[in-house]
Amino acid sequence: MASLQINELFGVKDRIALVTGGSSGLGLMICMGLVSNGAKVYLVALPSDPIAEKVHELNEIGASTGGSAEGIPCDLSSKDAIGNLARTISQKEKHLDLLVSNAGIRRDPPVSCDVLTASLDELAGSMWSSPASDWDDTFRINTTAHYYLAVAFSPLLAAASQLSFGNGMLGKSEGRGVIIVTSSCASMHNATNIDLTSYATSKAATDHLVKLLAAKFSRFYVRVVGINPGFVPSNMNPVGEDGNMFSNLFDQVPAKRAGDAHDIAGAVLYLASKAAVNTPNPSLKPIRTNPT
Repeated sequence: MASLQINELFGVKDRIALVTGGSSGLGLMICMGLVSNGAKVYLVALPSDPIAEKVHELNEIGASTGGSAEGIPCDLSSKDAIGNLARTISQKEKHLDLLVSNAGIRRDPPVSCDVLTASLDELAGSMWSSPASDWDDTFRINTTAHYYLAVAFSPLLAAASQLSFGNGMLGKSEGRGVIIVTSSCASMHNATNIDLTSYATSKAATDHLVKLLAAKFSRFYVRVVGINPGFVPSNMNPVGEDGNMFSNLFDQVPAKRAGDAHDIAGAVLYLASKAAVNTPNPSLKPIRTNPT
């Protein structure tokens, strides 16, 4: 009988992963979870991000488990840059076990208001202030980049799913060759006092994109799954500052707190592992006590 020990079911040791938006927030938490469990991680972030600093931290974390990190700068708003990124990794690796397409941005209206209490004139004025370029930028990173990353890395991911481990055991039997796309609970509700329309709409599009990609790549056994985290601290979503705009959401989850590294790393380790080989649902949704 196959082993049901945790390190066999959820193990990612010696697997090769690439995480976009890996220098902060969710992406950094995911990188930490992977290197802590012995994975080799390519951290991808903007050239202006503190890549070298975070890679150093990750290599210290992974020193005792065999985990490691290497940083690669890339502007994911560019299709050409994504293609170059895939070629760079192809020159370094013959397969990729895990792609975490995580990078995201949010563009709030320049004229802000409390959408739950504003008059119609105030609300309309705030919404009208959003530049069309903010919508373009948001979709380019939050949706379109996921598409091009999935396509560009599909050959390396398919190669991981076909790795042979003897006795008829292939990589796909261990969960290798998976794309995890970060969406958001914002795709499913409008419960805040902040106008997140462009962000939430892009994330709703991402939810559907996950299903489309999963259907297209399934016959090559490249799994495509999504995660829809609740509120998690990041540069985009600071916690602890006076007047935190999303603090009212904390009371709507059972734990009564923001998400943390344990929450997000646990979800990714599950989806990347043997335990999730037959996961039927393409997305993991957050648990909320008062969905709206």
